[in-house]
Amino acid sequence: MSHLTLNSFPGFPTEIGFYVSGMEEVREQLRQAVEGMSDDHLGRPAITGAHAIGALVLHIGEAEWYWMQCVISGQEVTDGIRGTPYWDVLKDPLSFSEKNYSAGFCLNEIKKLREQTHETLTAFEDSDLERIFSIERGGEIHERSLRWILHHLIDHEAQHKGQILMLKRLIGLKNEGLFA
Repeated sequence: MSHLTLNSFPGFPTEIGFYVSGMEEVREQLRQAVEGMSDDHLGRPAITGAHAIGALVLHIGEAEWYWMQCVISGQEVTDGIRGTPYWDVLKDPLSFSEKNYSAGFCLNEIKKLREQTHETLTAFEDSDLERIFSIERGGEIHERSLRWILHHLIDHEAQHKGQILMLKRLIGLKNEGLFA
């Protein structure tokens, strides 16, 4: 009989640690799904109009960086950030294949961003989960709690992981043995 549990990630307050554990579980599944893929499979869209799998991996990192560093930490998007491999990676789907990024490169980029997320979250206590962060989009102010943001990041990555698994099947790659 298999028995699975989710434990609070060490080094964080209990509730925040549970969110971090959820983030890490989905990240490990994503890593397993793309690790070892050829540069060609990673870099070219499976079907017309789709994003390349590698671009989706980097987009996951971009979204995490935005929520954690811009919304929560208040950083501005600088020219340095705009020049990173992950920034606006989905904006021009056809250009991604020209970059010839490997799976290892993409996974390492999002690993570095996750380390920044961990560093950012160490400043928070469980009582901060209901703390509200405001963002302006389209001339409107939107308010989100830290709890919502952490849930959103897990959900966002899980949805794109599913998209990646589907794209892998479309290009003839198997997903067997993943996520026991």
